[in-house]
Amino acid sequence: MAPSPDKTPKFDHRLVKVLEHPVRSGFLRLLAERSQLSSAEAVDHLPGENLLLSMVTYHVRVLHRFGLVEAMRQSDPERGPPFRTTPTGELALTALGYTPRGGEA
Repeated sequence: MAPSPDKTPKFDHRLVKVLEHPVRSGFLRLLAERSQLSSAEAVDHLPGENLLLSMVTYHVRVLHRFGLVEAMRQSDPERGPPFRTTPTGELALTALGYTPRGGEA
């Protein structure tokens, strides 16, 4: 009898590097407490002095590119698009030791 095919999802090791940055992990942590969050809403709650909105927006785009967050709807001209975690993002939150909203770690 042939062995069963491996159904383990392929792990992208670059995610470890993505999650090492405090702005990126901080944004995910804030999303663990909320259902949605924009870069503009997060800027005052993330680690780092003199953190610019453009920096936060860049790091959120990296999270989006790696499938950890997704935009929910059209952009608000003043705040930018709200984001929410994806299932991969929720797994990342659990790996970081945070309980995703509505879930158990």
